[in-house]
Amino acid sequence: MRIFRQWILAIALFVALVLDGSLALYLHQFMNYGDYGSAAWLMPIGVMLIGLFDDTNPKELWLAFGAGLVADIYSLGIIGVYTVFLPLACWTCQKIARFLPEIFWARLIVVLLGVTALDIYSWIILSMVNLINVSIHIMLISLAFNLVWSLVFTVLTYWIWGNLAQDYPYLVDMQAYRQ
Repeated sequence: MRIFRQWILAIALFVALVLDGSLALYLHQFMNYGDYGSAAWLMPIGVMLIGLFDDTNPKELWLAFGAGLVADIYSLGIIGVYTVFLPLACWTCQKIARFLPEIFWARLIVVLLGVTALDIYSWIILSMVNLINVSIHIMLISLAFNLVWSLVFTVLTYWIWGNLAQDYPYLVDMQAYRQ
């Protein structure tokens, strides 16, 4: 059972990935308005919050890499967008967390900036390989929709990711620290 505790964050990220797809399916009529749409970024939000809550665990970079690899195969069918962005976002969040106050608002701003960077990065990459054909105007307005939905998802899941990252750090045996 001890080994299971070390993998809870990985399992939670997989559940978040599945919820991303389910929310996109069932909430698409609320997340889209005409040509403008947004995405459910539960897993990237989770990776960034894990990096902000636990800034001393370098193994979480490998968790972010693995989650990115699975997310790319699951959602895009090509490897690259999440595989590059998630470890980079986790690493950046871990570095930023050392200087930020440990309050909700500071972490919320970092996550919203990260989601904005993910939107722009994925738009650039997917446009370069001709998987999408979206104008800058549509992308910028969709970015506003993404920020609103990301704000909602971050507020709803903030304490879940915080408790998981603190109580069940990835591949760390907490049994030695408990009495």
